[in-house]
Amino acid sequence: MPVESLVAAVLVLSVAAFVQSVSGFGMALVATSALPLVMPLHEAIALVSVFNLFVSAVTLWHNRVAFSWQEAWPILLCMCAGIPVGFFFLHATDAGLMIRVLGLVLVAIALFDLRFSPKSDYRLPGWSVIPLGLAGGVAGGAFNVGGPPVVAYVYSQNWEKARNVAVLQTVFLAGGLTRNALMGAAGDYSRGLFVVTVWAVIPAALAIALGKRLLECIPKQRLRTGVFLFVLLMGAKYLVLGS
Repeated sequence: MPVESLVAAVLVLSVAAFVQSVSGFGMALVATSALPLVMPLHEAIALVSVFNLFVSAVTLWHNRVAFSWQEAWPILLCMCAGIPVGFFFLHATDAGLMIRVLGLVLVAIALFDLRFSPKSDYRLPGWSVIPLGLAGGVAGGAFNVGGPPVVAYVYSQNWEKARNVAVLQTVFLAGGLTRNALMGAAGDYSRGLFVVTVWAVIPAALAIALGKRLLECIPKQRLRTGVFLFVLLMGAKYLVLGS
């Protein structure tokens, strides 16, 4: 990988890690939106899948006191069940088509969140954990962008902010382990993937620590809006122009 691409990938992963540390989500969305600019789509998706394990684990550690297994396990199981469906869809489809499908998925996610993201307290019914978890798993298995349905459910439960972050990291970590197991069986790992991961670990760890310190200082809704505006722009680019 050229040095310029390596530096750009490390920067993208660090910014994405900061966003996830502050809000509990966004690492995969930000990274999957930006990385195809500097590397092939399949490599970008594989890199996000591996690196998300590190980001989720470190972010969970920072928020471990607020974690609740009772709250996490239903959405966790549903998401993991949907991941194989999305993963096998990715490997069965032409790469040129997939970049446009990714664009369509990103645009749909961004428009939905910008239109319907909560401006005040709300609560989704308990049964919604099943369709939202499965939808998140399918999108996560295909593109590593399964966060929004899961985030919608978790944030609707009106838990404290640190618990939202802790539960989301547990779900993303379990989903990431499931997807990485499938990647290993499919031979998706490469030397370049691990080179970028090693170079990004320290900058991302610092970004996560900074995000934790700013957790209560940054307005959640403003950050969320900024993330989804970026996702919308990148999705429109991939949908219209391809890679």
